[in-house]
Amino acid sequence: MKLKRFFKDHRGDAGALALVITLIMLAVVLVVGIMVVGKLDTVTAAMDLGATGNTTRDTLFSNIYTALDLSVIVPIVAGAGLIIGVVVAYLSFKRT
Repeated sequence: MKLKRFFKDHRGDAGALALVITLIMLAVVLVVGIMVVGKLDTVTAAMDLGATGNTTRDTLFSNIYTALDLSVIVPIVAGAGLIIGVVVAYLSFKRT
């Protein structure tokens, strides 16, 4: 059967393993980054930087929190790309 031959073919395993390791590292970096930014926000909130400095600080942390909110999408898109890649590889292997 072609399906058995598909599962015995291990040529793309290194790429898939690298993607899984990258996703795990990305999740860990995101968690550590959120903790660091939270601590920095707490420390800098106690500082009086003047009117311009306080506005800049608030804008900066607002942008950082927006970026962290959007970074949640990255593992979802990477997982979807992995699934699409497996399906395309299976279908192209099935035709040969």
